Amino acid sequence: MKKFGLGVAALLLATQPFVAGIAMAQTAPAAVAEDSSKEICKGEKPTGTRLAKKKVCRTKAEWDEFYRLQRQETEQMQRNDMANKTPKSG
Repeated sequence: MKKFGLGVAALLLATQPFVAGIAMAQTAPAAVAEDSSKEICKGEKPTGTRLAKKKVCRTKAEWDEFYRLQRQETEQMQRNDMANKTPKSG
């Protein structure tokens, strides 16, 4: 019986983030529109220096697009690298 109680407790804890996500998704549309136009500033370190930081400000939508393009380029480089390392039969 004790194992059953622990199992139920674990199940409730595991589903809690999912339920919270559903609740946020139902109230999010107004907040998303407001957040996408909000400007976010981040400090970027130029290559080759440890001290200098450059302040870059973009909207959330622009940051999302920036990171999407970065991820796309990285995946493309990884695919090309794997294609070059694949042994060719012949």
